[in-house]
Amino acid sequence: MSLRAFWKRLIRGSRWSWINDRYREALPADFDASVMAIVSRDRLHAKQGRSTARVVLHGAERRVSVYLKRHFRLPLAARLAATVDPSGRHSPGAAEWSHLERARALGVPVPEVVAVGERIGPWGGLQSYLAVAELPGRELNEVLPDLERSLDPESFAAMKRRIVGEMARIAATLHRARTFHKDLYLCHFFLNLEKAARDPRDVELTLIDLHRLREHRLMADRWRWKDLGQLLYSIEGVAGVSSRDVLRFWMHYKKAAGMRRPAWQARMIRLKAARYSSHNAH
Repeated sequence: MSLRAFWKRLIRGSRWSWINDRYREALPADFDASVMAIVSRDRLHAKQGRSTARVVLHGAERRVSVYLKRHFRLPLAARLAATVDPSGRHSPGAAEWSHLERARALGVPVPEVVAVGERIGPWGGLQSYLAVAELPGRELNEVLPDLERSLDPESFAAMKRRIVGEMARIAATLHRARTFHKDLYLCHFFLNLEKAARDPRDVELTLIDLHRLREHRLMADRWRWKDLGQLLYSIEGVAGVSSRDVLRFWMHYKKAAGMRRPAWQARMIRLKAARYSSHNAH
């Protein structure tokens, strides 16, 4: 890092952006310049200097629906780190982009990134944004009860077998690489309803919200218990989910993950799930 570049970044600020070529024509020409000022109340969640909202962007030739995550105020440590090391992905937007691409490289289906960028400085400022393409589906915790009502029992059971197998494959793929989601709730698995409507045998799941994704070479089991404990806790009270589904997931997962001492691991996962349940009951 040159001292001249550092002082320029500190005094004047700098920014960078990346736009997926597949979506470039769907974005406004001034997207990077105007993205932090976009207003949308569609599925808006905003608190503590950050927001997430659904936004429909109109470009020169087409449009695209995205979920836009923005961070307007970040901790001092992240701001200073970005000023010193602008390539370090210190903002949540840039970090999640890296996490998404890592998971994709492992073979995990994740949302497609449309655009990402950071504003670094001046004087220790830091903001970021991440736009991911809207998925053609819904969260499993919402979909499964609806499918149970709309499908005959045999068709529903067959679809669940495929869903459970794919969930186990996704979790095991991450964990074999000592990579952990840390927010592995049922609501973070999206089912492509368009494909399922055409053919119930065509089950396409996508894993979302990878902002906490981390690799842990040491004490990997601890993070496995956290991920799978969260997943087990999150199915409590969800209509359409049975104990047989849980057993089927475990049989697929432990084989795909190359599990050692599965009985002991299962016990620790159940204990973790019970702690989540107890904590959230108060």
